[in-house]
Amino acid sequence: MKVAKAKPDKIAGRRSGRPTKEQAQQLTEHIIDVATRLFLETGFEATSVDLIAETARISKQTFYARFVSKEVLFAAVILKRISDLFVPLSQLGRLGPIETTLVQIGVELSKRALTPAAIELERLIASEAHQFRQLSLAYHESSVHTRDLVADLFSNAMREGQIRSTDARFLAEQFLYAVVDGPARALMLSGKGVRSERERRERIVAAVRLFLDGCR
Repeated sequence: MKVAKAKPDKIAGRRSGRPTKEQAQQLTEHIIDVATRLFLETGFEATSVDLIAETARISKQTFYARFVSKEVLFAAVILKRISDLFVPLSQLGRLGPIETTLVQIGVELSKRALTPAAIELERLIASEAHQFRQLSLAYHESSVHTRDLVADLFSNAMREGQIRSTDARFLAEQFLYAVVDGPARALMLSGKGVRSERERRERIVAAVRLFLDGCR
């Protein structure tokens, strides 16, 4: 896939004079989006600042006004990925019976974690983990936070008698592997995934019911 050159003038709404705070933020997000596509297409090492600036239709001065280096931009790309994947989950509340809640969590996570772009980004993170230890740690800590949120749901379900008492964190780990981590790993290896949102939801519902059958 060849990354097309974007037109930041339309995205940032740039006019003569100093840009507004909103326009500046839009331009920063535009650079991150362009860099994400380039990192996925060519890898971190092969993606130069010159290529990013040329593709984003900005000057190198504009680039360095927002990111002091390519490494800092790469960090922004990964942190945005972490935010997109994990933050929405923390906003989900208890949705009623444990089955309903787990299905909704599985659906929300799979929307973000099982897309082709997300899988490619997983590969990129794995390939560059040795260079960016702090980013790898941040990604790991976010996944632990997700596990803890799910573990709390299991603990509540145990107190209410919906499932039998056991190690809530272990249940959370196994659940996340069944609905997200396992399918993501399979996609990374095979490149084949669920073709439609309906199929994805049906698979998650089946996985949740099978999982809960072992917990009740």
